[in-house]
Amino acid sequence: MIKDKVQYSKNMFPRLKCIYLNSASNAPTPLESIRAITDFLLAVSEYGPDSNKSQDMIEDITHNTRKELAALIRCRVDEIVFTESTTDGINIVANGLMLKEGSSIIIRDGEHEHPSNHYAWLRLRSRGVEVKSINLKDEYGSIDVDELISSIQDDTRLIVLSHALFNTGLVLPVEEIGKRTKVPLFLDSAQSVGCMNVDVNTLGCSFMVFPASKWLCGPSGIGILYCNSRAAEYIEPPSIGGESAFIHNGSLVYREMPYRLQTGFRSYALLAGLLESLRYIRSIGIEKIRQWNIYLADTIIDELSSINNVKLYTPKDCRRTSIVSFMVDGINSSTLVRELDRYGVVVAERSILDKKVVRVSTHMFNTEDDVSRFINILKKIIIQEK
Repeated sequence: MIKDKVQYSKNMFPRLKCIYLNSASNAPTPLESIRAITDFLLAVSEYGPDSNKSQDMIEDITHNTRKELAALIRCRVDEIVFTESTTDGINIVANGLMLKEGSSIIIRDGEHEHPSNHYAWLRLRSRGVEVKSINLKDEYGSIDVDELISSIQDDTRLIVLSHALFNTGLVLPVEEIGKRTKVPLFLDSAQSVGCMNVDVNTLGCSFMVFPASKWLCGPSGIGILYCNSRAAEYIEPPSIGGESAFIHNGSLVYREMPYRLQTGFRSYALLAGLLESLRYIRSIGIEKIRQWNIYLADTIIDELSSINNVKLYTPKDCRRTSIVSFMVDGINSSTLVRELDRYGVVVAERSILDKKVVRVSTHMFNTEDDVSRFINILKKIIIQEK
């Protein structure tokens, strides 16, 4: 049944001219989503970009996309804010959070964190905010929850974590953290939403950010910020315009959520594409997508484990995504990525502490044949490079 879904899935995407194993960077966009973008642009041009008919279309697409996203992560519709990217959403919170001098936040060790979810928080030091880093337990990026909880003090205002790690695929125990503290939790969920079940209520987070273009298979240029309705009052909007505020009795007043944090957004054509991608993912089911992705990832792990001089950097017995990272002794990872690309296999090079690894990430449109061909090509390259 899952295989049937996958075959159906593969047919819904443009015919790939490569073996694409890099959805953790950006995933291909389904044909229906591409058509939705072009159909929207055509319709708006035909009816007139600033016509009532076009505005009605925009309102419908915006509302329906919010509904789909709210159902996906189990939140209220008015807690969904559209941004330009994951990085944009991180900066909205980091720059807008009303932190006083002398307050503190807790982040994960920056040597194992994605730069976007590290640099924005480090910059708070210039405002007199103490930025504490918690130690890593291992090279996979695991953290000690007890250590994190013990690091919380009276002046701690935020805990910042990635939900799933971009380099090893490890899923951090954020549910446990959310249950053990009332300190607001910020999650970078770029590597979890769309490839596993995500429930903001179970996670206990106040803020969460993720892009359209990775596991959701939407177009680039759209990001999503989940901002809990109770936490919104602690954010001073870093930008302002007519969509987010108004003048009342001579005073500037912010509009209600989500509009107070969303000013200047105009990427409605991309929203039309994202809406179709969300509907498509819902039609397959997140759990089926996860089962297939993990099955393919397990196959890759088993195959890589049988190759001499291959070192895996993905935990096999922990909760994880379909990301698989590895190194081959004696061969530079950038060389492997380049050679794989030459043979028509698209993967990525990423950093784990001081190491450069090859990162492979499977998604719902990938097949067993993709995996088999990748392994055979990798073995061929290893023999050539040795």
